[in-house]
Amino acid sequence: MLHDIQQRFTPAILTEALRRFGIAPTPLLELEGSAFVYEGLRDGLPRILKIAPGVWNTAEQITGSTREQLLAEVDFVRYLAENGLPVALPLPSRDGNWVELLPLDDHACFLAYAFEKAPGEMYPDEDEVHFPAAVLVEWGRLSGWLHRLSAAYQPHPQRRRLPWHTNDLLDFPALIPPEQKLVYQRRDELLDRLNALPQDPKSYGLVHGDFHHGNFLVEGERITLFDFDAAEYFWYAGEVCVALYNCLPLPRTETAKRRGYALDYLHHFLRGYRQERDFGDYWLAQIPLFLKYCELLNYAYFHKYWDLANLSPRREEVLADFHRRIEGDIPVVAFEPDDL
Repeated sequence: MLHDIQQRFTPAILTEALRRFGIAPTPLLELEGSAFVYEGLRDGLPRILKIAPGVWNTAEQITGSTREQLLAEVDFVRYLAENGLPVALPLPSRDGNWVELLPLDDHACFLAYAFEKAPGEMYPDEDEVHFPAAVLVEWGRLSGWLHRLSAAYQPHPQRRRLPWHTNDLLDFPALIPPEQKLVYQRRDELLDRLNALPQDPKSYGLVHGDFHHGNFLVEGERITLFDFDAAEYFWYAGEVCVALYNCLPLPRTETAKRRGYALDYLHHFLRGYRQERDFGDYWLAQIPLFLKYCELLNYAYFHKYWDLANLSPRREEVLADFHRRIEGDIPVVAFEPDDL
């Protein structure tokens, strides 16, 4: 449904969103993102405009795709900023609205909202990225700080982000061929293990949802976080693993290199994290489980967004490798018994 709505995007939608947020139509730079994302000038300063397909005039809630969900995202970002966390601040429209609704019909719409542009540079999206120790420590500290603030956060009673198990990437019947029975079995086994974990306020709450190195900018040793559109209720330790999973070296056959990278990453990252809140042995032991969850979602993501009927040889190889690793329950990182 949302894919079909996205196909209805037109220059007129963009023009109206720009007008409502007071962003000049030129110069305008289109950026990568799951929504339509643009960088433009407002009052002479660079701003980010995001336009996402959505639904309205309904009680149905879909993460990132209703006005209430985007307002809940804005609420959380503003709360974090008010408590000192360096985040890209949301900006109201010319009419004072945090989210502008652009209806297409009685059900479909586009949702527009805007943010300050964060200062700094982004680390590249490459097969192997190395971060200075100081950046890893600060990355970890911000993660712990965010989770500490989240544990005390009280969302608006009429708008609340959704829990992790509503993620559409877990809807395997809509994405994964039914003949992949062992993949379905691995998903069910993993979900059973996740559902058995504690969900008390000290371990589970509202997280960024995608706190990897593509969603923050670095200026010196200062990190500014942005793009909270995947915010959901999840385990805090799981979010640490999202960060790690997205920068593990490729190819996956380099098991010794990936283990060494993960241990070095966790050493520095958790040193920063523990400046803000505890990360105990119990949650250290869950890191392989959360990494496997990331892999499962990644596999579903490929099925959702790749054209499976016209895969390149490289993508065919990637998909087959994921399939084999999930069926074989092969660890994402080959940790040794005393590593964690």
